Amino acid sequence: MSKNLFDNTKLAFELKSNNSLRKSLFLFNIIKYPLIVKFGSFLIQFFLKLKLPVTAIVKNFLFDQFCVGLNEKESMVTVKKLSKFNLKSILHYHVEGYESEKSFDECLLNTIKTIKSASKNHDIPFTVFKPTGLGPMKLFHKLALSSTLNEKEKNSLKRVEKRFELCFRACKKYGVKILIDSEESWIQPGVDLLVEKYMIIYNKKNALIYNTVQMYLKNKIKYLQHLLSYSKKKSFIPGVKIVRGAYMEKERSRSKKLGYDDPICDNKIATDENFNNALKFLVSNIKYFNFIVGSHNEESSYLLMDLMKRNKIKRNNSNIWFAQLYGMSDQISFNIANLGYNVCKLLPYGPVEEVIPYLIRRAEENSSVKGQSSRELELIKKEFKRRRINS
Repeated sequence: MSKNLFDNTKLAFELKSNNSLRKSLFLFNIIKYPLIVKFGSFLIQFFLKLKLPVTAIVKNFLFDQFCVGLNEKESMVTVKKLSKFNLKSILHYHVEGYESEKSFDECLLNTIKTIKSASKNHDIPFTVFKPTGLGPMKLFHKLALSSTLNEKEKNSLKRVEKRFELCFRACKKYGVKILIDSEESWIQPGVDLLVEKYMIIYNKKNALIYNTVQMYLKNKIKYLQHLLSYSKKKSFIPGVKIVRGAYMEKERSRSKKLGYDDPICDNKIATDENFNNALKFLVSNIKYFNFIVGSHNEESSYLLMDLMKRNKIKRNNSNIWFAQLYGMSDQISFNIANLGYNVCKLLPYGPVEEVIPYLIRRAEENSSVKGQSSRELELIKKEFKRRRINS
């Protein structure tokens, strides 16, 4: 595979107008500075608490870069545009961290609505929900610790399980696969317990449910090994989406504050090695797994294409998908899709004030991951130069 595949900016930014590219250039120039991102995140959350009119600013910059609309109807415009480039979409009504039963039920209704809509459009093979959109973080934490639940918590768990089950039933009925988004390491084991319970029921012949595995956590190869052995024992097909991770600052801060070992890999090299080892593990066990590789890393993308070639796996093998977030790494998404691989973009949507936690995390990720913003800037500048030459 040519090592300059991702330098094709004409294809990568074909959907971007000059004005849209200018906005992206401005944004990535800002978020490459961690201190500015931290201060900006603090200000946004502070202004929101004071009910000051900050949503218009967020909408014009962060939101338009990383989200596709305020509602499902607006999102479908992007789905249609991406489909012309052999790119599929993952619609995500992206809310999280709710604490009220009313909010959890509202998120459930929106998720099922998205599942029904996806079933009518072959360009949306997956949808997704975030566990903390359907249940309280404190409950997942207690499940992760294997703590005894009181009666109130037991009733809460029953409601959470019902919401999960209703989502999975809808997916089975309408033929749409679903991804379970990741959470912080201290509550993720609680999520895993629930997800595996339903994988046994719904992932019999193919994976309907995909759990997310964050490979910047040191112990996640062991988790993949556990899924392999457990799935053989219980006769189901594990679906997984592997990502590097999105909570680095929070994870390290919490472990330091509470005095336990940092669960994150020591550095980027170790994280990359962990991620790439997961790729090798999944490809070597392709007859047991269905998986999605959520990565903005060019070297890992080259590696997966190479592994598929060496193992004589067809580019359009339905058990393997590449995935990137909307607004990031279009040079990977568009160019790999153009070669005939299965590629999807995750398209978050929802009210601006509800998706702000997601937007802040995207800004922090681009700020903390070495080279991410720099690479985006390099490619945008290259595309501007190309357009000037060809104008």
